[in-house]
Amino acid sequence: MTSRELTIRRDHLIHHRRMIIGRSIAASIAGALPVPVLDTRLSFLIQRSTLRQIARSSQVDFDEAAAESLIYGRVEPPKLVELAGQTLAFRVLARTWRKALMAYMAVRRARVASRNFLLATLFDHYCAKLHVGLGLDAALGAELRAAMDEAMACTPGGLSQRMFRRALSATARATVRAPLELLDMASRGVVRKLLSSRSSDEIEAAAEIETQLDHQLRSKKSFLARAATAVELQLSVDENPYLDLLIENFERIWRERRENPHESGE
Repeated sequence: MTSRELTIRRDHLIHHRRMIIGRSIAASIAGALPVPVLDTRLSFLIQRSTLRQIARSSQVDFDEAAAESLIYGRVEPPKLVELAGQTLAFRVLARTWRKALMAYMAVRRARVASRNFLLATLFDHYCAKLHVGLGLDAALGAELRAAMDEAMACTPGGLSQRMFRRALSATARATVRAPLELLDMASRGVVRKLLSSRSSDEIEAAAEIETQLDHQLRSKKSFLARAATAVELQLSVDENPYLDLLIENFERIWRERRENPHESGE
């Protein structure tokens, strides 16, 4: 298959690309918020919103259980007590090893952003080209995530993390400090709602997060828009061998799992 044929075949992935890039970056640095538990929950909500938007555009039903399965895979979501302990440990370390942590966080966030992008892109391809039936439940979501992980594990090379690292490196210090410019929401009570035990509060907070992310991506001056544009420009070239091969492998693995469900562990 020629590069031109591959480009045409991947045209359906262009529509959501900027949204996926921006939200992948946002989710990767959400963990820097200095509030125990909030960091991981906020990252989850951003990823869930991204997947829901992709599913909605392809008219694929997608519920909370499916979101957790896709985002966390077969691993249980971290417990609240564990999250609080990790956040406290990070705070203690940050006082002593601030510069080293800033460099580490820049690399780590770039790695997470890159993986978020690949998972969302594979999900976009799945919804547009591979999904059959009604909707996604927890079991199917977990199987889909397993196929994605297998595809990434068996595909040689990788999507260069440098493109995400460059977008984040200029704000390494801000990444550790979790700038409110990224989400611009604290004054609206989103933090309080996310930490509330009421489900209605979280629904309102999730809606506000989605609105603010869209606003940030539309604003030419925002950090998120500038970072997304920088990555998007590097991805806009016709040839991207790793991404093309990854999608090919994912398609093959998913079809094999559908044809041989018992062998895939269903």
